[in-house]
Amino acid sequence: MRQIVQTGDTILRMSAKEIPVAEIGSPFIQGLIKDMRSLLSKEEYGVALAAPQVGESLRLFVISGVAIKKRTKKDMGETEITSDDSVYINPVLLKRSRGAKDKHEGCLSVRGKWGMVPRAEKATIEAYNEHGEKFTRGASGLLAHIYQHEMDHLEGILYTDKATEIYDDTPAAE
Repeated sequence: MRQIVQTGDTILRMSAKEIPVAEIGSPFIQGLIKDMRSLLSKEEYGVALAAPQVGESLRLFVISGVAIKKRTKKDMGETEITSDDSVYINPVLLKRSRGAKDKHEGCLSVRGKWGMVPRAEKATIEAYNEHGEKFTRGASGLLAHIYQHEMDHLEGILYTDKATEIYDDTPAAE
């Protein structure tokens, strides 16, 4: 089983390679998606995972439907997002809203740290799903934030590169 790589691993700084559309249904890519979903499901605070974070320099990320639904309900009172994980293969960020707001951000590959990162409020992405079907999805709020964070991973950029403030994770008071 794959593991989530941590800061210092050179793969996190590489620009990821596109996946040939004909290979999306291959056992390798489908196994990678399965492993990524499994790893993500075990993370209490993880909402998404990019292939470079599991040691594969490929343009692929998975967003946890359960985490998004739970956080969206809690933070914004919205419930329209399903609990299915979303798979984004060869994603392209088509547009972002102008201006940026600082957003609280963490990363499964940068344990023990959090930061404030300027991110656009809205973003539109085009990608293929795990069945090789192309789709376009616009998002605002948390989902738009996730799109930008994961697209950065595919370019070898960590949130700490863009953060205006970084601080250590502090354990909850007992």
